[in-house]
Amino acid sequence: MEEKVERRYPVKVEELYGILTSKAFFEQRYAWGKVKDYRFEAFEPRGDGFLIRIRQPIAIRLDKVPGFARKLLPAEAELTTEFDWHPAAAGYQAGYRMVLGNVPVKVSGTMSLRQDGDEALQTTRVAVKSTVPLVGRKLESLIADRFEQALEGDYRHTIRYIREHHQA
Repeated sequence: MEEKVERRYPVKVEELYGILTSKAFFEQRYAWGKVKDYRFEAFEPRGDGFLIRIRQPIAIRLDKVPGFARKLLPAEAELTTEFDWHPAAAGYQAGYRMVLGNVPVKVSGTMSLRQDGDEALQTTRVAVKSTVPLVGRKLESLIADRFEQALEGDYRHTIRYIREHHQA
């Protein structure tokens, strides 16, 4: 499954990039979500870009997933989220990936930032792929739905961070 989501932010593209590559931003977002058990595995400049890799244990509420998926999902797994940012035409672009332990679904894509008038435009393209035959499509759909919810939450938290920390 592939998705494309566009979001607008009331800041210049350089400011949005600065926020999205700020440890303080991630620490604040995790604090708002009451997430304490995470660690920065990488948070550093790399070449002309910036690498962010965060790991956190995730409890999976199996009572909230369809029966077919319960056999494929563990009760706990480590979520690895990675952003590999680089300058791009008219802004910045990150390759990103999310891996949840050895769950047979991988989420990967790109996130691009560019200026659009007075706002920064963020375009997220994501592909959700499963290696499991037969129920793979259903599992992809389940993960894609959760990912859409996560993107909406990311947007709300980023807007809140901008309002609380970056506007006069």
